[in-house]
Amino acid sequence: MPKSSVQPDGEINLSQALTAVISEIVRSSASLAHIDVGRLLVCVGSNKKNGRGGLYGKLIPLRFENGSEFQKYRGRYYTIPRITHNGMHCLYIIYFYMPRFFDLPWDEKLRVMFHELYHISPMFDGDIRRMGAVRVAHGRSKKHFDSLYAAELEQFITLVRGTAVHDFLAMDVKSLFRRYKRVNGIRMKSPKPVILST
Repeated sequence: MPKSSVQPDGEINLSQALTAVISEIVRSSASLAHIDVGRLLVCVGSNKKNGRGGLYGKLIPLRFENGSEFQKYRGRYYTIPRITHNGMHCLYIIYFYMPRFFDLPWDEKLRVMFHELYHISPMFDGDIRRMGAVRVAHGRSKKHFDSLYAAELEQFITLVRGTAVHDFLAMDVKSLFRRYKRVNGIRMKSPKPVILST
């Protein structure tokens, strides 16, 4: 992982650290090689520790079907506000939720990351990977969806075991706050489609 994700004063930026892990995943996984990490914004969200239905991660596409910047709905045209990060227009936002995601075992964290990344369209056009006409996100089942990247996930788990990636992902929330004086990351509300002015 790049040293920039951990500062000398004991600060860790979770967005930077997770982006570094995603970069390693993309470099190592053929089915995710189309992802331009520079146009993927990693954010930290919050949820209750044991709340039912709580999320571990979520991918937000910033364009509509086939990468269109506009969508017509009930006679009105909608667009999604542009998000810029490090001078790049982002096509996706991926959220990882505190504390639920960070309290997972390290290999389960990777399962969540692979799952969310696999939702990204192979065209990398701001749309999701569409798995079917009806069940668009996961196709016929989530189990089948997860099976499509299972081999690459297991290979990556083996690849990073005992490395700096493993050491970072092995820390839960309490461990992060014990080790670092400051734990932060990018936080922002999920952007919503807005009506285009006429």
